This record gives sequence, C-alpha cells and structure tokens, in this order.
Amino acid sequence: MVGRVVGAGPATPYTAGAIVFCKGTRYAGAHLMWGAHLSHAVLPAEQAIPLPDGIDLLEATTAKLAAIAYRGLTIAHPLPHETVAVIGLGIIGQLAARLHALNGARVLATDRTPQRVALAQRHGIEAFVAEDNLAAAFRQRLNSGVDIIVDATGAPSVIAEAIELARDVPWGDDPGGNARYLVQGSYADSFSVPYQAAFRKELAILMTRDEGPRDLHTVLNLMQRNRLKTRDLIGAVVPPERAPEIYQTLREQSDMVTAVFRWSA
Repeated sequence: MVGRVVGAGPATPYTAGAIVFCKGTRYAGAHLMWGAHLSHAVLPAEQAIPLPDGIDLLEATTAKLAAIAYRGLTIAHPLPHETVAVIGLGIIGQLAARLHALNGARVLATDRTPQRVALAQRHGIEAFVAEDNLAAAFRQRLNSGVDIIVDATGAPSVIAEAIELARDVPWGDDPGGNARYLVQGSYADSFSVPYQAAFRKELAILMTRDEGPRDLHTVLNLMQRNRLKTRDLIGAVVPPERAPEIYQTLREQSDMVTAVFRWSA
C-alpha cells in the first residue's frame, strides 16, 4: 500500500504528510494474513519505505508484486544471451516477463486469455495465446529449448508440459549451465514433477519464498527511473466498497490482472 503518514513517534524519521510504501499493518480488528487492504496502517517505522521523488504513486502500489517477480529473477540469474519462457500472464507473469526482458534476455510468454496476451504484447513482450500442445507452440518460435521457464500459473497440470520446454543438455564432462524451472505461481498444496523428463534435462527447480527489502528498493528505483512501467497493469482504481465485484472479476481470469483500492479522495 501507498499512503501519507498521519502520525509518527518522536524517535522516527517521519513527519506528517510523508509518502511511504508499506506491506500492511501490525494491528487490525480482523485476521491479518497479508493485510494491506485497509484505510490506516500502524507499524514500526523501519517497515515503512519512503518513496523517492518523481515516482508514480499508482505504480508504486504494485511494488510488492514486482518485488516477488524480481526475486525470482535474482535466483534464476538470466543472462542476456538466454531465452525465457513465461507461462501464465496474470500479474506475476506480466511483471516477470518485463523484468526478465529488462535484464536483456529474450522473453516468450503465453496465456490462455487473449486479452492478457495482448497486454504483454503492447509492452513489447513476444507473447502468444497458449495452444493445446505447449511444447509444439514454442518449437514453432524457437530452434531449441529455453534456458528458463517461469511458471506463473499455479496450475499443476501445466508442469509436465512446461518442463518439455527446457533445452536439452549435451552430454559431456562440464556440469552447469542447466535449464532452470522457476516456480512463481501460488500452489495450494503439493504438486508432482515428472522425474524422467526433469532428470534427462538435468533441470534445476527453483522456488521463491516471497520478496525482501532489497527487492522492494530495487523495483521502486526502477520505477522512479522509468525503467519498469506497471501502470497499464492496473485494471481499475476503485473504492473498497467494490471489492466483491473486483475479486469476482479477478477470479474469472478476465483481462484484468490487478486493481487498486483507493481509500480516500
């Protein structure tokens, strides 16, 4: 969330009116879980990040999600000569595609929703509507497999197909340089990995836990410098009373990938 400081203790560096980013509140009258959708947050000063001058405040609200996608990039270590496949173009997939492309890699992205594919394309991402045979669709666009697969679907049925996108490893004495499978979708429970397919490709399977302070500061810096643009990913800016409608729209996997609640005028 992004908001203005309305009160701060004398030992803090903040004064009323300062604009900050934070991830939620320490205190609330309801079960918190992630807890960033609220009108007022109460939290330790070190958990509030002062926003740099010139940053778009609407874009800054997406920093938490962008930081999750960025953390995936930091553990997958894409190189400019490598190819990345992003499977699923919800908000995390959209951000992952932009960040990997910003790092210099060639990015191909796919989703079953044409509107989400078009959203990625408008940002310059090479994207296409997912077909029944995912591997065949990618082979039409690539001479070989990909170096990194970003699974942003949270759908266990995708895993076996997505692994087939990974490039094969030539047999030899030099280890390393393996293809990477980066799990960035939220899975409700355990999922299975086809052992033989992953074994043949010496596939490295990576998982991000969430994000950290460095990730947040990095994406906010990228936003300030206009390197990372996210405003077009915000499908609506609405009062919180419209939350049920917004969540239903997101649940239906429409062209909307995220929304912002505006708690005051």
